[in-house]
Amino acid sequence: MTTERREASRKTEGGENELQEWSVAARDVVEFVPHAAAWQHVGVVTAYPARLLADQLLGTGMRLVLDFGETLVGKVRLRLESGGESDRPVRLKLLAAELPYEADRDPETFCGGLGRGWLQEELVTVHDFPAELELPHRYSLRYLVVTVVSAPVCRVKLTRAEVIARSAAGEALPPPLPGWDRELALIDAACSRTLRNCMQEVFEDGPKRDRRLWLGDLRLQALADHVTFRRYDRVGRCIRLLAEHRDERGMIPGAVIMKPEPHSSSFVLDYSLIFARLLLEHCLFSGDPELGGEFFDAAARQFDFFRAGLDDELGFHHPGGWIFVDHCRELDRTAPISCTAIWAAEAMAELAELLKRPASEAARWRAEAESWRRALRGSSFDPALGMLRSGYGGQLSWASQIWGILAGVLTPEEGRAALMTLEKREDAVKPNSPYLMHYLLEACRCCGAEELLRDTIRRYWGGMISRGADTFWEVYREGDDFYTPYGSGCGEPDPRNNSACHAWSGTPGYFLRTLPPAEGRGTRR
Repeated sequence: MTTERREASRKTEGGENELQEWSVAARDVVEFVPHAAAWQHVGVVTAYPARLLADQLLGTGMRLVLDFGETLVGKVRLRLESGGESDRPVRLKLLAAELPYEADRDPETFCGGLGRGWLQEELVTVHDFPAELELPHRYSLRYLVVTVVSAPVCRVKLTRAEVIARSAAGEALPPPLPGWDRELALIDAACSRTLRNCMQEVFEDGPKRDRRLWLGDLRLQALADHVTFRRYDRVGRCIRLLAEHRDERGMIPGAVIMKPEPHSSSFVLDYSLIFARLLLEHCLFSGDPELGGEFFDAAARQFDFFRAGLDDELGFHHPGGWIFVDHCRELDRTAPISCTAIWAAEAMAELAELLKRPASEAARWRAEAESWRRALRGSSFDPALGMLRSGYGGQLSWASQIWGILAGVLTPEEGRAALMTLEKREDAVKPNSPYLMHYLLEACRCCGAEELLRDTIRRYWGGMISRGADTFWEVYREGDDFYTPYGSGCGEPDPRNNSACHAWSGTPGYFLRTLPPAEGRGTRR
């Protein structure tokens, strides 16, 4: 190994051995009941406190559901005792789940598009009692379903059930700010818990499913971290992991998978462009420009992949690969990706100034951003609507207006008017994920639509809270309990592959904690 590679490896080590652990005992034994008004039509009823478990004898065919009171990430420990002289082993089927629907459904019925392997199932056999079990894998769960497949005639008792929770941030969540009402306090706590649970060896996107370091998620996590745990060291480590796993072209990956060794995955053009903004914000938040200087040229290289797809009128023709923007197949990404490049180029100009590079560099980045801005405005702005259209089909979408505001293609006045008009346009393609909804909040702040920002947090993220969320979900489409972007093999959606604790969903706390007091607090009108 070269000296340079050895030094780079040293700077990205130290993830897993810095995790903090704490124990959380099961709070209640609960039952699931059909409930038309509950999220995914599954209600939760408390049967008895978990402290009474030691009094219950469990026999073959019995099933109980443990509720740990909040969504946690960690390992499960159980203690089993025999009800008398044991004549045979006990076999348990266990299912860890984040949401009631996921816990209530039989895994045998699963038909989701990403595979049953992401369901958190275990089958364990115990021969000798008493037995202390630590299940072998890490889970993201609030509920643990215990089914007794086979038990001795004397039956068994589950005398202890706990999660050894883990996070780089530790157990405690930041306290709410003075003056917040209950709804805002719950939203903020769910944001912080989401971030805490995703802070593992790296900043993961979802600790149940995917478990990767994603660049797009990391930028949003870094914003939330800045107003909560302030672990700039870990943000910096993740930035380094992404930058040091560029491909042979110099493209920064959309994701890094950590096992068995860190390696790149999923090259996504808009994420690669966003690296510039992530780098700038890290330097500003941490007060340390080191990474900015080290990876400035790597960030600049990402724009070559965008430039390669431009025609004379800024009609974007990507030669292949992935542009994300949102979980939405029908979305035309021409205007959003062009706006992303403009927004990121402005970040390069700011970073050049921060690093005290020659003034000509910042001027060049701003000039290129302005030329793209004028070209896109000329090709895609519909003056009759006061909004951007996207692509040669002239698609109208929320994504185009959101990114048009952030890129300055729409003026603040046009941006506010466009956001108000979108609510009434059924033909405008709507957001499907909290990821794009985050950028709606940024756009609201950018164009001065503070009331819409506050109302969106209460309606959208407050909507998840009202449906039982204590961490925020990977996908949430208002009015559609079973939406999933991951397909199905049985003709109907199976949302159990969806993550219910997902990094890109946890940013409202960033806005709540940085709004002036009169704007961020108070009761719902």
